[in-house]
Amino acid sequence: MKKFRYIFLITTLLFVFSCKKEEHKTELASVYGNKLYLEDIQDIIPKGINKSDSLLILKNKVDLWVRKQTLLNRAEINLSENQKDIDYIVEEYRESLLIEKYKQEYIKQNLDTNITDVQIESYYNEYPESFTLNNDIVKAYYYKFNSSENVNTFKKYFFSDEENAIEKMNEIAENNAEDYINFTKKWIDLSMISNLLPISLNNAETVVNLNKRIQTRDNNFVYFVYFKDYKLKGRKMPLEFAEDKIKIIILNKRKSNLINKLENKIFKNAVKNGRIKVYIK
Repeated sequence: MKKFRYIFLITTLLFVFSCKKEEHKTELASVYGNKLYLEDIQDIIPKGINKSDSLLILKNKVDLWVRKQTLLNRAEINLSENQKDIDYIVEEYRESLLIEKYKQEYIKQNLDTNITDVQIESYYNEYPESFTLNNDIVKAYYYKFNSSENVNTFKKYFFSDEENAIEKMNEIAENNAEDYINFTKKWIDLSMISNLLPISLNNAETVVNLNKRIQTRDNNFVYFVYFKDYKLKGRKMPLEFAEDKIKIIILNKRKSNLINKLENKIFKNAVKNGRIKVYIK
């Protein structure tokens, strides 16, 4: 009997203590009996910010919590017990995450990322149908000038066929142009050049046949484009343009092969060690 009274006394004291502790909390919101206290979320407020910013952060957090609780309440009411039994979904998701994490770590430690030029060219030649251009691509120089005397000097070289004309153009542009971009080191879509101009360029072949040069202007600037090379939509990509795509394809194939070998190895070891028993034939 004394033992029972002792247990009852301890339980009562714990209950009273917890109630007093809860009374000292600052309640921020209540939804269907569920309460949100300041003490539970105050860590989200960065140190050193002013009161108005702190209040704004709190208001946003409370608003999100209230909305979540109202939706959760409606879900609890409207879903059947079977529909609310999501433990198996959570477990499946957890298992999938663990497996995926293990695969990624295994790939990180074992994948050969070295891809030679020979391998790239070999794949390029073996699967030509995979490397058809979806857009016209070009190599070009782009120049943008304010209307000034420098433009006249530049134009003299721009329309010249002298051997060092491009070199002279670039020298002038580096010191005087509003904008100057060398697009000759890497293939780009024709649309990238078109987007920089006040006119639209629709077909690289037509543009390049116009003496490889374009001069146009708007109210504030004069634009020049000198085309060095082009490839048309529907044609085979140049190898250097396809190179990045090929590297990704090769790496993805290696990853897939690596994981297949891993799965087969793990399965065979489990069978060999008697860890797998299947009772349905």
